[in-house]
Amino acid sequence: MVSRPAFVLIVCCLSFGTSAVPVRGDEDAPLPPDAPDNRVMVIQWDAELKSGQTVVTRVPLGAVLEFSETNGSWKWIAAAKGWINESHVVPIGRAIQHFDARVKNEPSSQTFHERGIARVALGQHEAAIEDFSEAIKREDSNLAAVNDRGNAHRYLGNADAAISDFSRVIDGDVKHPGVFVNRGLARQMKGMLDKAIDDFNAAIQLDPKFAPAWEAGGSSRYESGDFTKAYQNYRKAIEIDPNFARALNNLAWMLAVCPDEHYLDGAEAVRLATKACQLAEFQDAGFLDTLAAAHAENGQFEQAVIRAKEAIEKADDKRKSDIRERLQGYEAGKPYRQPPVASGV
Repeated sequence: MVSRPAFVLIVCCLSFGTSAVPVRGDEDAPLPPDAPDNRVMVIQWDAELKSGQTVVTRVPLGAVLEFSETNGSWKWIAAAKGWINESHVVPIGRAIQHFDARVKNEPSSQTFHERGIARVALGQHEAAIEDFSEAIKREDSNLAAVNDRGNAHRYLGNADAAISDFSRVIDGDVKHPGVFVNRGLARQMKGMLDKAIDDFNAAIQLDPKFAPAWEAGGSSRYESGDFTKAYQNYRKAIEIDPNFARALNNLAWMLAVCPDEHYLDGAEAVRLATKACQLAEFQDAGFLDTLAAAHAENGQFEQAVIRAKEAIEKADDKRKSDIRERLQGYEAGKPYRQPPVASGV
């Protein structure tokens, strides 16, 4: 049996549509061809992406990648600038079928855990929780599955269940900064900002260069109205990882909409938000929303309107209404200001 690492990070990439080809008005347009789905899911723990003999990076089981070229048994992943062997991936449409077969042939804590990871990558969080729970039932020492179940609970808004799972991992003497960040984020969901910051600080003590802990601490401090420390946290996260898109986005949001005008900086907000959008290939609704707010703070209302409309196209229904409200302000030549933090938070 292949050993599994203690914790895994699920990553995904985005696929893009193609533009339509115009036809003469007196012709019947052909039906659109079946667009090839070039996404694959990684089915090996820590699969290697290589260039020649050099290992460019390693990607976790469950990662969803998009390839643009095939050369023999290798697929080119442009986003990572490396080749992955086809034996380490399956087409995205057959991913669950692959892991179903693994579970059937070898029903174990590891195979249920693996299928749960795959389901998380596909957005099937409730089914993933069932798989993680079965993995834990079969091997209660599988704390990686407990951690992953906690993340699935957190995604679904089940903060109490998530905190319980992360605490179980921490109580199991797992010294990994990511687990403390996970619990801190779940505590932040419940408004337990002081306890959340305690968790983020514990993660930093374990690894001072763990950028997600600095970014998450910035988020909690911004929410509590401690803008100076929030700014410092975001800057530290970006110093550690200049391509940390979420940190870039969150600092840009602060510089664009902060209720304390002392921190507003439209030009810097545009720079940071643009880089975050570039890293996400302009496909993230939240990042586009931030870029719109940054343009508005910088007095570039035409660009703000364009980006806000792009964000609306990509956003879920709940976020659409919020962005539409901001869009109305941009159309009227007004930047968006976040309401002041409530007293006592």
